[in-house]
Amino acid sequence: MTVGHSVALLALPEATLECVSQHAVRDAVRYFTPDLVAVPGARNPIAYATAREAAPDLPIVHPQLGTGGTRIHHYRSSPDAGVHEASDERPPAETMDFLAVQSRDVLSDLARQLTTGERQTGSDAGTFLIVPELAVEWDTTTLSTTLPNAQELVTISAMLPEPVTVLVGGQPATYAHEWSLTHADSSVRVPIAGLGAADRDGSMFAQCTCTTHGSVAAEAVDSDQFGLKALYGVGEATADRLRTHGCETTRDILDLAVSDLVELPGIGRTTAEKIHAHADVIDSSEPLVLTNKRPVKTRDDRPPLCLDIETDGLSPTIIWQIGVYDPATDSHQTFIEKNHPEDPQPVLEAFVIWLLANHRDRTILTWNGHRFDYRYIRQFLTQLLPEYLDAWDDLWKYDLYKWAVRDGNALLPGRTNKLDHVARAIGYDASATGLTGAQTAAAYQAFMRNPADPETEPDWERHRTYCEDDCRALWYVYKAITEAPRRDMTDSGAGGADGQQAGLTDFHP
Repeated sequence: MTVGHSVALLALPEATLECVSQHAVRDAVRYFTPDLVAVPGARNPIAYATAREAAPDLPIVHPQLGTGGTRIHHYRSSPDAGVHEASDERPPAETMDFLAVQSRDVLSDLARQLTTGERQTGSDAGTFLIVPELAVEWDTTTLSTTLPNAQELVTISAMLPEPVTVLVGGQPATYAHEWSLTHADSSVRVPIAGLGAADRDGSMFAQCTCTTHGSVAAEAVDSDQFGLKALYGVGEATADRLRTHGCETTRDILDLAVSDLVELPGIGRTTAEKIHAHADVIDSSEPLVLTNKRPVKTRDDRPPLCLDIETDGLSPTIIWQIGVYDPATDSHQTFIEKNHPEDPQPVLEAFVIWLLANHRDRTILTWNGHRFDYRYIRQFLTQLLPEYLDAWDDLWKYDLYKWAVRDGNALLPGRTNKLDHVARAIGYDASATGLTGAQTAAAYQAFMRNPADPETEPDWERHRTYCEDDCRALWYVYKAITEAPRRDMTDSGAGGADGQQAGLTDFHP
């Protein structure tokens, strides 16, 4: 399911680096395992030094410090050579390029270098232009937005044959918008993606998966989810108490016995056990099962079907893709509405007929399905295909997120409990589609507005692969949970909680 070459770019904004511990930064680098690190924001030598110390073997992009000839940083990536500093030689066509300018004023110099051939890029793979302090301007009077330096950006985009995406440090990592700009009396699409990784809720780190297609999928995680505050029940006050006791990292927590944690002010026995257990989970990247209950029941020995849906938003008017992965046959079935986005019935009907005809005795598994997948499938069946509703209700349906997180049956190693974060932490190797759930919804919304326009038609195969990847990731996490040994959280020895009990599958409901 490989979808081309990709580069993992970790954004460590200088404003965030100012307010987190060095141990948290190292933890973020270890967790994300990036190929390239960018430090967007204002010129900040301390932030740059912090990033360099945390990732000594990786290229650190912070051209804000440069002078003279170092005002433009240029890195290249290829499947064989990885990310490396660009040379003056013409690169192979499949090379991905990362160009970072010191400031917006340098964009005109970069355009000139690209025009004269002084600086060259791969013509068949995406080029990514990093502008560390660029932000979209918002006029509160006219309620309109303006893209600064639009002329320079569209000039660079129009002159290069490959896809060009602009990564801007002044926008949060959740920002993604394709601007339509005019160049030589023609309209040119210029994708802009946020790299600032900050939002109204606080400081964030973000990893951006950059693909040969020029697409960017960002995973933003609150900076509090790294270092000591990543642990269950540890806020700033508890983290300070732990540091006073000589603990700076989750590994330090494991060197303590639970009884040592209980002696600290404000930490009771139950909290101490959870802190210690969660440190073990993060350090080992293995789930910790806290119960003898099974997450799923099946009618036979066949594993559950893993289901995932794609909609046009969080309050959907259509379920436009339904994917089902069958671990028993290692096969994936997809139902996609490509022709009639105004009609939600055909794709839903095709799915439910296939499911009931072939797998009515199978158990179905989702991640947060009770609040999303199952909820909206049932809602649309009620509205459009009520004759299948009873049969749908009779199917055995389980929600692994509810069992593990909401019901408190397991501790997971992801820094959030989103499926892709949990799967990544456990070791799942995701496909490089360069998509997020929000992007798939936005792409289909654009298609719905004008389905006859070839420019709005989604890359169906890439979106199909994204959905399949979620289904396979769910199975990967399910196996990790069901195969994990149950570990006793009680204090057992000088090293803390290391007792083991039987595996989850040895217990019966």
